[in-house]
Amino acid sequence: MKLLNLPKYVCILFVCLMSFVSLAQSWQTLNVNTFGWRFEDMLFVDTEIGWVVDGGGQILKTIDGGLTWNQQYYNSNQYFRSVEFYGENIGFAGTLANGNPNATLLKTINGGQTWTDITSTLPVNIPGICGMHMTNENTIFITGTFYSSAYIMKSIDQGSTWTYTNMGNLCNALVDIYFKDENIGYAAGQSAQGTGLRGIIVRTADGGQTWNTVTIGNDSNERIWKIQEINDSIMYASVEAFTSTPEYYKSIDGGLTWQLNSVTSAGVEGTIQGIGFLNEDIGWVGGYNTFFYETTNQGSSWEYKPSVGTSFNRFQRVNDTLMYTSGTNVYKYVDSSLLSIEEFEINKPKGHSISIKGSNIIKDNAVIKLNLINNTYCEISIYNSSGQRVQVVTQDRKKVGEHEISWNASALASGNYFVVLYTYHGYESIKVVVD
Repeated sequence: MKLLNLPKYVCILFVCLMSFVSLAQSWQTLNVNTFGWRFEDMLFVDTEIGWVVDGGGQILKTIDGGLTWNQQYYNSNQYFRSVEFYGENIGFAGTLANGNPNATLLKTINGGQTWTDITSTLPVNIPGICGMHMTNENTIFITGTFYSSAYIMKSIDQGSTWTYTNMGNLCNALVDIYFKDENIGYAAGQSAQGTGLRGIIVRTADGGQTWNTVTIGNDSNERIWKIQEINDSIMYASVEAFTSTPEYYKSIDGGLTWQLNSVTSAGVEGTIQGIGFLNEDIGWVGGYNTFFYETTNQGSSWEYKPSVGTSFNRFQRVNDTLMYTSGTNVYKYVDSSLLSIEEFEINKPKGHSISIKGSNIIKDNAVIKLNLINNTYCEISIYNSSGQRVQVVTQDRKKVGEHEISWNASALASGNYFVVLYTYHGYESIKVVVD
């Protein structure tokens, strides 16, 4: 917004008013219950009408800005990962396979009153649909998955037919996709096998016919998780990694180039998944458990805000003053004078757990114990104290319940290590000593 032609005192007043608006706002927890461990995705088409999906098989809708919610669809065998709408009527919802043979894709043309399974229209079987974006009422892009088999599909007839692009030459995994218009789009995930599995953002300028890399991270075993645009120039992307230094990317030229930034003054280790900026000054990053940080100075410093909520994934900026985010609950950033939710009890579902059978001092062989709360992709890796992955124990999909996995540590030098579990829920770790 240009202020050059305004009197000086008007400019000062404008800045003061903007500061007052930001100070008067706060995060509100909405009264909505997940059947899974969190709401994986959400989409608001305006300030009042929106949808959320969870890993427990629910699609929920609100028409009053989150005051009340209506369950539109439920299937306990489905783990919803993504939802997208164009306007109030046409929408799609996608799942992870989660123990089923393949992912499921649903469609509605009446605002979610009815949902139709259109998985059979997809040209190939896929293990998951992690990201979606519609550029108009007919054109939709879908992508996935977060751990392997990177692909992008496009439909120009509301999902009746699809074109499929195998992204394996550039990406091992894809998580999110966003289009600025019908031609220029971005997808984020992990770089291809043989390139260190680094965080990557790829770009198309021809509606998805061709893609090229616009940024790639320096560190292995990371993913760029979510993309956000706040205007034609400013974009952000979160980095999901097992690291003590949380990071994110910012672009000031509409996504052509990206600069890596750290969440300084973090102090609390955690994994970023969601990222959302209200404007270039005020923004948040969030991830597993209570990892949630706020900046009010363009990322120069960050403040830990553990009381806001837990396990954040998707942020959505609706307008200059309204933001939603999904996690264990749905959260709304709004003028505190407008808060009208009555007090209620928040049920926080437990997560997966990992432990070592017997002692955490390992000589040659050990048994890793898992307690999984749902079917999930399961990756167990060993990291050294410098944060480098030195061994992969297992990579596969596992069923809900308890598991015991043999681990041979004889090839590792004596010292401190982390046994790291990576699932649908992000990272969990325990510290061990190899003797």
